[in-house]
Amino acid sequence: MPIHNSLTFMFFTPHSDDIELGTPFVYLNAIRRGYNVIEVIMTNNQFGTTRKEFKGERLRKIRVKELANANTMFEQGTNNKVKTIYMGYVDGTLPLNNQSIQRVADLIKKERPDVIFTCDPWYAQDFHADHLNTGRCVYFALTRLKSSEMPKKVLYYYSTSTDYYIKCDWRDFPIVSNALYEHKSQYSPLEVKFVIAFYNKLSLLRHLLERRSVSESFREQKIENNRPVPPENFNEMNLYKRLIFYSFSTVTIWGSMNLITATPEEIGLENEFDLTDKLREHDPRYNLRKK
Repeated sequence: MPIHNSLTFMFFTPHSDDIELGTPFVYLNAIRRGYNVIEVIMTNNQFGTTRKEFKGERLRKIRVKELANANTMFEQGTNNKVKTIYMGYVDGTLPLNNQSIQRVADLIKKERPDVIFTCDPWYAQDFHADHLNTGRCVYFALTRLKSSEMPKKVLYYYSTSTDYYIKCDWRDFPIVSNALYEHKSQYSPLEVKFVIAFYNKLSLLRHLLERRSVSESFREQKIENNRPVPPENFNEMNLYKRLIFYSFSTVTIWGSMNLITATPEEIGLENEFDLTDKLREHDPRYNLRKK
């Protein structure tokens, strides 16, 4: 992508550490190039610990500070600053409803991003409910935009069906590692090394073998007649895609729901979760997954 500091890159993330896991190198390069970089964090990260005494406002404040420190790692050596926006939804219960979709649509209309990055809502690598609904909110928000408001590209990370690659520099691993390490409430130094070594590095190595270049991979959301192209019907998917879907939908939740050992009401939070499931009317694949 050409260097042009008027470009705006908007990253929608479920939690404050998902940049480092999902698209750290593109994020870093966007900052370096002087682009307007906006990170939209959909939840307040209140439940991301097994320690009940930390849940709620205490953990929220910790993770706000951790995100600021992580972004400082990315911003070092540049004159650029990331704009962070918190949508304020309760961790673990990010809603998919008309209000959450409209808030995302209104934000896109206001900021007018050239490129949007978010979690893949359909061909998901990670079936954490907040990750899925982050991508879904963006997807459905696109249906509410005029042609003049539509971003030039929408790219999904955490995807099992990648088709778009952006080159990155292997030498930037120390920066990514340092940024991830700032999320101390989530990762020990050993866990940071594990994530970097076995997730990020293996992913880039696979792309190097496949594409002959070090790159991050995404799935591009196709737009036709100013509407996002929906995913293929589950019944039309080939056997390989079905196996991928079932594999990731059943084994990659990583026990995240075990972290939610108290209700939002018990720790003084308002639960805005709406059980209206727009997904049921849109993609029958998700009706087949156990709730």
